Parts: sequence; structure tokens; C-alpha cells
Amino acid sequence: MKSMPSNLQDQRPWSDAGALRALLVLFFLWGFLTCLNDTLVPHLKALFALSYAHAVLVPLTFFATCFLFAPVSSEVIAWLGYRRSMVAGLMTMAAGALAFVPATQLHLFVCFLIAVGVIGAGITLLQASAAPYVAFLGPPETAPSRFSLALAFNSIGTMVAPLFGSWLILRTPAHSIFSSSLAPVRIAEQPISMDTLRGPYIFLGLVLILMAAGLAFSGLPEMRSAPDPPASAHPVTSVFRHRPLVFGAVTVCIYAGSEVGIGSLLINYLAHPAVLGMSRQNAAMLATIYWGGAAAGRLWGWRLLRHYRAETVLMWISATAAALVTISVSLHGVLSAAAVLSVGLCNALIVPIVVMLAISGLGPLTARANSTMVAANIGAGLIPLGLGVLADRVGIHHALTPTILCYCGVFCYAVFGCKGHFLPRPSVDDASSSC
Repeated sequence: MKSMPSNLQDQRPWSDAGALRALLVLFFLWGFLTCLNDTLVPHLKALFALSYAHAVLVPLTFFATCFLFAPVSSEVIAWLGYRRSMVAGLMTMAAGALAFVPATQLHLFVCFLIAVGVIGAGITLLQASAAPYVAFLGPPETAPSRFSLALAFNSIGTMVAPLFGSWLILRTPAHSIFSSSLAPVRIAEQPISMDTLRGPYIFLGLVLILMAAGLAFSGLPEMRSAPDPPASAHPVTSVFRHRPLVFGAVTVCIYAGSEVGIGSLLINYLAHPAVLGMSRQNAAMLATIYWGGAAAGRLWGWRLLRHYRAETVLMWISATAAALVTISVSLHGVLSAAAVLSVGLCNALIVPIVVMLAISGLGPLTARANSTMVAANIGAGLIPLGLGVLADRVGIHHALTPTILCYCGVFCYAVFGCKGHFLPRPSVDDASSSC
């Protein structure tokens, strides 16, 4: 077992593996709440009679909040430390979840957007503090492998969320309560559609509060700052002068837009007559294959990344994803659905590879670097908005075409963007280590 960084050793002793297991639950909740937005999109679209462009304001609000709050999160981490910042992130997420209660009473679309934004702020702080914490629980060359394992639990959360949403949110048809997309009028006769949102989010809020309390009083070691990087002839003095980080942020921006854009439109995409023509509830259940593929890929990939160079794996999976989207928008029926659902498997390892390549070796700049990567997730709000506008104009079946270019951008990062900053190939000892 590798020793923990010195700034972790003065706390109550936890093994690297024990600390990692404690973080897996946090990554699950992070993924669950993020993907639950994809269930909100079709429900609120029908409930408020929204266009596709207006409906994707839900992910846009979520990720715009992440973008705006990311610089603040690095300062919060410097003030509170990594563990306490995770606690603060969980409490903020709980506040956002409970904010759905007054939103269902007021029947205003903007209130739902505010609640989603608060959840986004909490997840930003959680993501900015948890990802570097995972990276420092072992040797740097196996950091992508550990992060892949953590994100596997994140993906399990994204896989469970559509089932949860299908069962508790989409079970009741969302009859439109407003006469126009954003202008509120008096509530009509289907209040039960609103009520289906209240109970699930109260439950989630209480779970998040319990998780925050458990983490606050746990023996998980505190980490005030990242360990110093190895001595270099050209030390990094600014995150914006670190080529792998700058290009990595752009890569995460376009990739996150593709992943969330596909996920946000997936239920309506599968329900389209040109694809499968099924009900939204059945499509929501089938969408778990997309997110489940990411979970399976990460559970398998964390072993793969212990034997193969991360940038080589990134090159192959991004090329495959681009090919699958091309097949999906070019064909119809089952083949189209199978291709787009298979993209989830390719998505599995993109984030752990790009993030670890981008933030490794930055020492005290790690928190700011990771906050930059979190801010780059703004693409997950902007690109789905563009896809929504495109879906209104050309139809949802061909609206995913721009994501092909996004995956080609990820391929370029694997070949050129991280050039000169490859992580060492894991040794036999590292590959057999439990962390």
C-alpha cells in the first residue's frame, strides 16, 4: 500500500483503500442528481408546454452554475480544506433538492431552474474537492485508474437515476398546465403532475443531509493542499500556461456537451417514430443502457488503464464514439437506437483520462486547475442548448450530428493536446496494487 501524502498523515489513520471506498458513495450521489435532470427535461417540457430549446434550459442552468461557481470553489477549498468542502457541497446539494418543494407550490418554471442551479453549485464544490482527493490516494501513474473506478460509481448513479425518475416522476402523464412556454398563468386541472416531483426530491434532500453529517463526523483524513510535484526544470507557475490543462479544459467542454446533450435528448430521441416510437416512460427505462454502459466501461476500464497508456485508450474510444453517432443519425429503427445507446460505453473513460492528464503534477495549483476543469463543464449546458434549437428546426433524429465533431475534438486531444505530458505507464507493482 502506498503511503499517503504528508498532509494527510497527521489525521486519524485511514488506508488509501478505505478513504477511496468512502468517496465512492459521494460520486454515486453526484452522478445520480446530475442525470436526474435528464428525467426533468421531458417532464417539464410536457408540463409547461416547452419547446426543445426551452426544455434544455434545465441542463444549461445546471452547468452554467457550475461554470460560475467553479472559481469560487477553489477559494472555498483553500479556506476549508478538501474534506470540509465535500461536506459543504453535500449540504448545498441538499438545499437545492429541498427547494423543489416551494417550486412545486409556486408552479413557476424559473423556480425549478433556481433549484437546479443550487444543486449544480453543490455538485461543483463536491467535484472540485473530491476528484483531486482521489488522485492523491496512491501513485500518480495509476490516478486515471482510481478516478475511473470512482466515476464508475458516478455512472451507476446516472444509470439508476432514469429508473428512479421513470418510476416516481414520469409515471403520471404531464399534462400541460401553461398556455405558453414560459409565461405563467393560473394552474389548470392536473396538480398531480407537480406532486410527483415533491416526494422524490424531499427524499434526496434528507439523504444528502445524512451523508454530509456522516462525512463531517467520519475519520476521513483532512487534506489542506495537494502534495508538491516532483522538481522540474520548467515549473508551472500558472494553470493557464500548462498546455495539457488548457487543451484539456477545451476537451472536457466539448465532451461534456456531447455526453449531456445526448442524454438530455435521449428519451425523446428514442421515443421518436423514426427511432423506436415508444412511450416516454419506456424510453426513460431504456436510457439506462446509455448510462449503464458508462458504468460498465469504468468498472472494466479502471483495470484496463493499469496496463495501457491512458492517451492510447482515449484515442480509440473517442474515434469509436464518433463512428457510433454517425451510424445513429444515418440509420433508423433499432440500429439507430443501438448505436446511440452504445456511445455510453465509449464515454466511460474520457473524463478520468483527460482530467488526470490535465491536473497531474501541478502541486499547489491542483485545486485551481481542477476548478478550471469543472468550469469547463459549461459545455454541458451550451451544447445541449444548441442541440435543442437544432432539434426544433430539423427534427430530433438528426439533431445529434454536431456531437460527431465533439468526439473528433477529444481524439485530437489524445493525439496532440496532451503531447509531452503523458503519465508514466503503470508498472507491474502498480497494476497489482489495490489502490
